[in-house]
Amino acid sequence: MVIGKVRRDRRRGATVVETALVLLPLLTLLFGIFEYGRLLLDWNLLNNAAREGCRYALANNTNITINADVQGVVTSYMAGRNASFTNFTVTVSGTHSGVSTPVNNLAPGDPITVTVSGKYRFMNIIPLVSMPSLFSLTGSVTMICEGGT
Repeated sequence: MVIGKVRRDRRRGATVVETALVLLPLLTLLFGIFEYGRLLLDWNLLNNAAREGCRYALANNTNITINADVQGVVTSYMAGRNASFTNFTVTVSGTHSGVSTPVNNLAPGDPITVTVSGKYRFMNIIPLVSMPSLFSLTGSVTMICEGGT
């Protein structure tokens, strides 16, 4: 009986080692999928926030505080996810006859561009894989102004 007990204990130790060797790549793959999905979620949200900011700028381009208003719209649309970014910036620009013009002075038919950019921070939860500390993401939307001066 003593021989059977020793073999059973050895096998139990081998099972623990085999489980650890299988779980490490499996968890690395699983956490990688989660991290990539989070990146795509934030990138999609950044692009949608730029689009909503551009829509707001189109409808309200005659306001004096349009830049601050668009930044507020974009920030509220990000719903707190802009905390995943460093150097989060919102830029509103317009062009009239090929010349950069303040958005307040645009005429109908002139393009308005809203650019949202930032450096994305990964969570670094993937075991044994080092991710880049910052990754630049930019979303830019251009629409044609329908109203103006």
